Amino acid sequence: MEEKILKILAQVNEDIVTYDGDNLFDAGILDSLQAVEVIASLEDNLDIDIDAEYVIEDNLKTKEAIIEMIKKIID
Repeated sequence: MEEKILKILAQVNEDIVTYDGDNLFDAGILDSLQAVEVIASLEDNLDIDIDAEYVIEDNLKTKEAIIEMIKKIID
């Protein structure tokens, strides 16, 4: 599952996957429009619905946080 999520993220922006810092937004890699694109791509490719309650900066600030969010949603 983790590999699939990383591939989806790379399709949106390869820098999301290669970034090793602690906040994609502060680093200028992710902005609000790309965050929406990330959510839409994850929903489409994984056939899931991501409720608005999950769409917060803490869940999108690193690739690890995104992976954890998806695991919570799927479980």
